[in-house]
Amino acid sequence: ALLHEVHHRVKNNLQVITSLLRLEAGRTQAPGTRAVLKDMQGRIQSMALLHETLYRADSFASVALAAYLKQLATQAFRAQTSHSSAVRLTLDLAPVQVVMDQATPCGLLVNELISNCLKHAFADGRAGEVRLSLVPAAEPGQWRMAVSDDGIGLPADFEARRQQSLGLQLVSDLTRQLGGQLQVSSDGGSTFAVTFVVSEIKP
Repeated sequence: ALLHEVHHRVKNNLQVITSLLRLEAGRTQAPGTRAVLKDMQGRIQSMALLHETLYRADSFASVALAAYLKQLATQAFRAQTSHSSAVRLTLDLAPVQVVMDQATPCGLLVNELISNCLKHAFADGRAGEVRLSLVPAAEPGQWRMAVSDDGIGLPADFEARRQQSLGLQLVSDLTRQLGGQLQVSSDGGSTFAVTFVVSEIKP
C-alpha cells in the first residue's frame, strides 16, 4: 500500500511540473524557448507514465516494458503530430519484464528518439513511417530496442551536430546508463538501435 501511494504521489507531482512547463510555454513568445519547454514536458511525462504503470501493476519488482513503451510511444506521437499528419507510427514489441532502473532510461530513450524523428525526418512535409521495435538480440539475455524512420535520412554533418545536440547527448548518456551499445545508421531513412542486457529480476 505504501509503494502504491509513493508511485501515485510521484506521478502526480511530475504531472504538476509538466503543467507548469506548459503554462510557461504559453507565456513566452520565443519559439526556441517554447521548443525547449515542450521537450522537457515530454521527458517528464515519460517518467510520470512509468510511475502510473507501476501504480496500476500488481508487482513493483518489474515493469512490462512492451506495454509501457507502447503507451509511451503512442502518447509521444500524438503530442507531436496533428490529426492530419501523414506520418504513422508502427510498433513491433515483444514482451519482456525489466526492473524499474532499466525501464526509466528505456522510456526516456524512446521519447527522445521519436521526438527527433518527428522534428527532422519529415521536416519537408513528406509522408512516412516511424517504427519502434523491441526484440530479442542475438546473444541470450540481450534485447534490441530501435526507433527508425523512412524520412530524409541523416545529414552529412551528423557527427558534428551530434556533439552539439542536447537530445543526442542524452541518448548517448541513457545508453551508457543501460550498459548498452548504440548503433546509428542511415539507409533510406535513419535507425537508432540500442542493444542491452536485461537485468535479473529479484523476487
